Amino acid sequence: MVPHRFAPDAVLLAVAIVWGGSYLGAKDLAEASSVAAVLCLRFLPAALVLLAVVTWRRQLRVLGTVAAPGVILGIVRAATIALETIGVTLTSATNAGLLIGLSVLITPVIESVVTRRALSVRLIASVLLGVAGVTLLVGGSGLSTPSVGDILILSAALTRAALGVAGARFAVSGARVVPLTTIELALGALVFTLWGAGPALASLPQFTPGDWAVVAYLSAGCTLMAFLGQLWATSRTSATRASIVLGTEPGWALAIGVFVAGDTLGATGIGGAAVLLAALIWGAHAERRWRERGIREGSPVGPAATMPAEPARRAPSSSAP
Repeated sequence: MVPHRFAPDAVLLAVAIVWGGSYLGAKDLAEASSVAAVLCLRFLPAALVLLAVVTWRRQLRVLGTVAAPGVILGIVRAATIALETIGVTLTSATNAGLLIGLSVLITPVIESVVTRRALSVRLIASVLLGVAGVTLLVGGSGLSTPSVGDILILSAALTRAALGVAGARFAVSGARVVPLTTIELALGALVFTLWGAGPALASLPQFTPGDWAVVAYLSAGCTLMAFLGQLWATSRTSATRASIVLGTEPGWALAIGVFVAGDTLGATGIGGAAVLLAALIWGAHAERRWRERGIREGSPVGPAATMPAEPARRAPSSSAP
């Protein structure tokens, strides 16, 4: 049994692992149905469950108070997951999981523009190192032009970073986090149901037990339980500790892609993956130091996409893939 003091770390680690496997799950399910069906089946059940939770907690009136930020965040979140899901069907699950990690490096770049605060030298260096890693990774066994899938995943990393920055701007009290996320997921469910209900219904009769397991994994695991687990754990640990554990997601995506999906990277790709992971780890540390220095200097910036803030000060930002 996990000691109580380590329970938040264990939950966050489970969330990182679950998110790391979401790329392979989405890729496999899309091959058995379609991207539209995957998005519908992922969002609709999760949104219905959260609506039921909000109703049970008698928070329906709270939905109106967070409608505006919920719609904005919902649009960005839906775009992010749509880009990820389409992109992963056009590249490997390994590439997708690693490239989406660039949101850690992109977030402070966006924040520096918004706040007009210069990045530190270490942050700039980590971003450049990340670009070098991407160049090698997408080359596979030799330098080449990125695939359409790689470009879509890179676009998703950009929108995920924007989601983190926007989430910080629309910070709400802890009591309103679930209603806010309910609106986000409900918006995505509406859009993706209109797009994918037909393909989803057509695919259901052909689904194998394995396909249904992936549906449950993506909707209940990656979307609903991962968010609730992140919310519970980040309220019981520090933002820095949470960001370190959640920041292992690209590493788990790499491991799952290679050992479960059988992805091969080639010598150049392996070098690129190593460089990119090093850039993400270095960038996460440099980002925290940059943020802490800004707070000391009186120029605080919002939490990064993978760094939920302390509930006592502001609500944690969910950035589930």
